[in-house]
Amino acid sequence: MIMERRVIVFPRADFLDAMRRYGEANGKPMPDTPPLALSFDPAQDVALTVTFPAVRGGVETRFAFSREDVGQALGNHCRLHKIPLPKEVAKQVEKFKDGAALSIQIGTAGLHIMIIDDQEVMRNIIKKLLTKANPAQITEARNGIEALEMLRSGEIFPDVILCDLHMDKMDGGQFLQELRSDKANVNCKKPVLILTGDKNEQAHELTRQVGASKVLTKPISAEDLIKQIMLVQGYFELNK
Repeated sequence: MIMERRVIVFPRADFLDAMRRYGEANGKPMPDTPPLALSFDPAQDVALTVTFPAVRGGVETRFAFSREDVGQALGNHCRLHKIPLPKEVAKQVEKFKDGAALSIQIGTAGLHIMIIDDQEVMRNIIKKLLTKANPAQITEARNGIEALEMLRSGEIFPDVILCDLHMDKMDGGQFLQELRSDKANVNCKKPVLILTGDKNEQAHELTRQVGASKVLTKPISAEDLIKQIMLVQGYFELNK
């Protein structure tokens, strides 16, 4: 169980200030004017996109930042303003209203991970890879149809979903389309990592467009898989 949870809230103005300072230090200087739009979803690989209006007949300017970028920017902002951040504890980036929040957790029971794959041997391999993450619960489904039924039942609430791309009955892309469009399903926005041996980048891009948080190519090491799971959950390492 979580022993302690502390949340540092960054209203929109502070969030933008943190990202501007980070951008200036990392070759992405943003205009010192109000943005046209700010799109923030920590579950996605590109977590933040800031769009500025066109100037003098030009085109709109967009700046994209990863989850790790946002985490580093918020951490830097805390240090700049002398807000203490405990070391060696889990730090998670979250969306908060029209800004962001930094959640600091000390002690946790582990994640609930759902594995969707039509091959039992592959599900067993993934479970073995997850051993070091010490998940609190693992739920298995043999295809997208079975997974959707479970996710709609109201009985399971995974933190992260790991899904194969090519499966019988319903593949990973179809599963994602059904899940993301089912707004009545409380699990419809859960992070989904697609695992595939298919190295076709066009297939990867199509899968990202229908809602994959990240497409990972098999084989993958336990360390890389666990890192990606933590990233789609919004966790990051400061100044690694």
